[in-house]
Amino acid sequence: RSTAMSALPGPPSSQPSKRSQKLAAAALREDFDPVRKPRQKHDKPKPWDHDGIDHWAIEPFSREDVMMGASAGKSVKKSSSGGKNSDAKAGGGGGGGPLILEESSFCVLFPKYREKYLREVWPVVTKALKECGVKCELNVVEGSMTVATTRKTWDPFIIFKARDLIKLLSRSTPVAQAVKILDDQMQCDVIKIGGLVRNKERFVKRRQRLLGPNGSTLKAL
Repeated sequence: RSTAMSALPGPPSSQPSKRSQKLAAAALREDFDPVRKPRQKHDKPKPWDHDGIDHWAIEPFSREDVMMGASAGKSVKKSSSGGKNSDAKAGGGGGGGPLILEESSFCVLFPKYREKYLREVWPVVTKALKECGVKCELNVVEGSMTVATTRKTWDPFIIFKARDLIKLLSRSTPVAQAVKILDDQMQCDVIKIGGLVRNKERFVKRRQRLLGPNGSTLKAL
């Protein structure tokens, strides 16, 4: 019995704990935040991180960023190998070489009724892709459009944007709207509606309602 009595907890100590003392001292400060935990050893002020910084902002990707990365790779390669030909090996051939070593290309077929429109607007498409360093080809014999990277291509993702561009042009999208896909902030998605209705005649009628007379409904959408 005496052993059991000694195991019972005694009265609480009158002296406050160190944690309570720290909380009481922190409450006296003007910048006290009851939700924020007390500052630890690793929790130090960061003067470079303030409320004016938008952490969700997407920084624009430019050619200068690629050139700086390529020049940094050359310097590292040269210092590590110590050879005279290190600049030629480090993705640039000394300054005039291509930034993308392998050629990537995509080919998309288009229907016969789009041939006349594509012939008219193809100079606009060629000019828009030339600014991005991408070459394009219109083959009216096979009914296809092809885009491919060149030695002047500096953005590795622009070839996928060019693929989406010719895909939109093959699906009756006006060129003024289609070239907007080359912007990094724009995305597109093709929704296939062929399997939504089993009855062929009903599907044709509903598709025509989406297009509208002379494509007016589609333009409004």
